[in-house]
Amino acid sequence: MAFNGFNEYTNEYLVGIKYNNNKPWFQEHKEMYTENVHNPAVALANELCIKMTELDPGFTEKPKVSRANRDIRFSKNKEPYKVHKWFFLKNEFTRGSMPHNAPGYFFEMSADWWSYGLFYGDNPREMEMFRAKIAADRAKCERMLKIAGKSRFDLDGEDYKRIFNRDLDPYINTWAQKKWISYVRYEDYDNMDFYSPELVNTVFEGFKEIYEVYKYFKK
Repeated sequence: MAFNGFNEYTNEYLVGIKYNNNKPWFQEHKEMYTENVHNPAVALANELCIKMTELDPGFTEKPKVSRANRDIRFSKNKEPYKVHKWFFLKNEFTRGSMPHNAPGYFFEMSADWWSYGLFYGDNPREMEMFRAKIAADRAKCERMLKIAGKSRFDLDGEDYKRIFNRDLDPYINTWAQKKWISYVRYEDYDNMDFYSPELVNTVFEGFKEIYEVYKYFKK
C-alpha cells in the first residue's frame, strides 16, 4: 500500500476518540480508524523506513506502529483506547517495542497536532551514560549541540530536579538534566503536507536534519 496522505476522516477519528474513549464509539468507528488512521500510518512508516535504510543501513528493523488499544492492566487511567497514533523507526541496536536503549525516530499525531523527531532514553541508566559521555568529551557534545541548535526541532522531556553538574554550560545542561530526550517538531493541521504523499519527504528531510544528533546518541 502506497502512502497517499492522511485525510479529513483521520482528523475526525482522532478528535472523536479524544472525547468518546469507549468501546461502543470505537466499534462504530473501527473501519474509519483502520482505513484512515492505521493503514496510512503503516504505509508512511514503511516508506520512511526504506528512505532511512538508504541513509543508514542500520535501520533494518520493522517499524513499530502503535495499536488502538491501551494496556490498562497496571494503569490508573482505564480509558481503553489510545488518543495518539504513533510509530517508531527502529535500528539494529533497539530492543523491545520502544527505543528505550537506543535512539529512534518517531512520528505521532493527535486531535490537535502532528509531530516527528528523535527519541532517546526514558531509562535512568541510558541518561546516566549520556551524562558520562558529556563528561568524557565535552567538546564533542558541544559540536553535536551546535548542529542541533541550527535545526527546526525543539528539545522536550521532563527534567530531573537534582543538578548533576553545575559546571556545565547552561545549554548543555538543558540536555543533561532530561529524564529522556525528545527532539521534536510539532505541526498543526494547517500544514497541508499531512494530507499529501509529500509528507514522506517532509518527515524524511527532518530526520536527515538531525541525523548527526542521532549518530551521537547511537554511539
